[in-house]
Amino acid sequence: METPKLNTTYDFEFSDGTSAKMTLTFYALYQLKSRDKALYDRYNKVMNILATGKSDELDTLAMLYVAYVCANYKDENIMNEEEFIIKCGFDRKAIGNAVKALTTAKN
Repeated sequence: METPKLNTTYDFEFSDGTSAKMTLTFYALYQLKSRDKALYDRYNKVMNILATGKSDELDTLAMLYVAYVCANYKDENIMNEEEFIIKCGFDRKAIGNAVKALTTAKN
């Protein structure tokens, strides 16, 4: 019996109505580690903070930014982190839902 293939990307809608794919698959993180070790290290730090339940709001945006970079690193017009944060807007629920979808097991 064939195991169903799980969707490993998340479509996040920005405050301006545009959207971008995001992913935190192990292979994408592996690639990130070889391309941008500092951003990868920051991801690990944020994951550890989120696990304690003592994160700050910007930690969730940092997690989303890493997921955005992992899914879009081949795009030559990739946003920097400040542009990304501005484009995310202020919908804390949507941001939290995206982080939860990216960091919890798929059924």
